[in-house]
Amino acid sequence: MIHDPLPRPAPPETLDDQPPVRAVMSRTVVAIDPAAPLGTALRLMLADGVRHLPVMEDGRCTGMVTETDILRGLAARRGPWGTADLRVLDVVRSAPAVTATDPLSTAAAVMLQEQSDAVLVLGPDGVIAGILTATDLVHTLARR
Repeated sequence: MIHDPLPRPAPPETLDDQPPVRAVMSRTVVAIDPAAPLGTALRLMLADGVRHLPVMEDGRCTGMVTETDILRGLAARRGPWGTADLRVLDVVRSAPAVTATDPLSTAAAVMLQEQSDAVLVLGPDGVIAGILTATDLVHTLARR
């Protein structure tokens, strides 16, 4: 199978058929400090039923940490590399973002391009307004 290096947006005639990101995104966003231990991040995810945490420092988002990032970090900690206590800042990744008014196809294209299963959703003021995950997209498609 051949993949295009850059996903193409949906053709204009299909844009009316898809809701904007704001119609599907989760408005509840749980964030974490980069200095938090990985165990704390995992407990926070379990308590709030989320798999992605924006990493916030001094009121701005510096990245995102996923459940997979945390589990890999915890597994490595117990492996042959020693027992160093890793923190969120040790496993943080970039946080792809879209706007709340973008069509879902744009969010899906960004996820594909960034090899991420979630994007942060920014409001008009550039502040995080929500999060959209690949699971949200699948649920939306399944309901249609």
